[in-house]
Amino acid sequence: MLSHTETFANHVANGKFEDLPSHVVSYAKRCIMDLVSCGLGGRKTRDADLLIATMKEIGSVPEATVFGDGTKLSFIHAAQVNRLLANILDYDDAYIKVGHLTVVVFPVALALGERLHSSGKEIISAVVQGYEAIVRIRDALDPSREAYSTTFEKPDCGTPFGVTVVAGKLLGLNGEQMADALGLTGFARATRVTYPDRKKRGMPPWMKVTCGDSFIPGIHSAFLAKNGCRGDRQVLDGGRGYELIVGSDRYDPSKLTRDLGKQKYGVLGNGFKFYPACRYTSSAIDASVALVSENRINADDVDRIIVKGRKHLVDHFQIYEPDNIIQAEFSIPYVVTMALMRQTRANWYSDETIKNPAFRAFQHKVTIQEDPEASEKFLESYTACATVEIITKSGIHFEKHVDHPKGDPANPFTEQDHIDKLTWMATHLGMKQSQIDELLRTLNRLEELDDISELTRLLVP
Repeated sequence: MLSHTETFANHVANGKFEDLPSHVVSYAKRCIMDLVSCGLGGRKTRDADLLIATMKEIGSVPEATVFGDGTKLSFIHAAQVNRLLANILDYDDAYIKVGHLTVVVFPVALALGERLHSSGKEIISAVVQGYEAIVRIRDALDPSREAYSTTFEKPDCGTPFGVTVVAGKLLGLNGEQMADALGLTGFARATRVTYPDRKKRGMPPWMKVTCGDSFIPGIHSAFLAKNGCRGDRQVLDGGRGYELIVGSDRYDPSKLTRDLGKQKYGVLGNGFKFYPACRYTSSAIDASVALVSENRINADDVDRIIVKGRKHLVDHFQIYEPDNIIQAEFSIPYVVTMALMRQTRANWYSDETIKNPAFRAFQHKVTIQEDPEASEKFLESYTACATVEIITKSGIHFEKHVDHPKGDPANPFTEQDHIDKLTWMATHLGMKQSQIDELLRTLNRLEELDDISELTRLLVP
């Protein structure tokens, strides 16, 4: 009898593009378009320059394209760089209880696919199965409320295994080889360390530039399995210790295989972002912008802004006068200021904007309070809601509550929203409209491409 790990490995290894429902294919393509938008937008950042220069110094065979850059790197280096570029603005899609998914699976698919001359169908199939791995593992972990708040390592959530599945699919691993690759990944998993100053100053400034390293175990494991290396084919079954490593107290491995191919696909739970900031700030931004628009409030007339949300926002997002892009992305006072000051999204995190004295002064008008109902709602249903109250200098109070910000699956993007987002980021990078139009057409017909290089050639202005 096959283990849960082996059963799941067989499913993802043998799954074909033709097996995917049309709406799943369409949604996956929207996720890929969104990720391309974010990758192009992230190219003009200091961290992007730093990581690209570092990879050039290390040296590699030029075989895969970097978003928005004429540089070609080895596929593994390109995947690492593109992961940073797509995530550095924190504009990439997010699965509310898991994290960023497309930024994990698509840079690997794009870079390895370019090396292997994979087709658009092969890329989409690999990406969808990568989502399945991450979402199903997260569902299997399912920590209790207490564990979620104490021991559960939220950033892990199965992402290295998603990389393994994507690389394994493109390399053509069979079911046994895929199970070996998953087993090898489980034993190569890196751990994170705690940043003790997070409550005072948010996430550390180096957190994103190093995250691409988590790709390496999954990629290496897929290649090792392809070349005959055995792995633990029961690695995701109960009793192997994975659940202990990530701090879950009620792991249920049967969720890995329950209704495979019959229920809602993991990719469909992905949400998009209208603003470049941590997903947990989106409801506060949407509510603030709506209040100003609906009531014709001028930013100069604002006396105070009170954001009410779950306790996590009070503990980790009440950062004033951030020093760098990472602190700014996780600062509700900062991102609310950016939205109300009508700053162009591509320029939210320039050095000049971050240090602007007027923007720094406005941030101190924003305070965050815990709303016990919001804390309960998140723990119950992972709804990241917020209520915003704006008090004008004349003493008028306006209030707005948002459960599902724009881009959430319950408040979805339109096709035009996706087009606009890509256009904003590509234009900021310096891409001409004719190339943007061709890029959009190519993304929309991704499944028709015989070679993914038809797409990658359009990713550089």
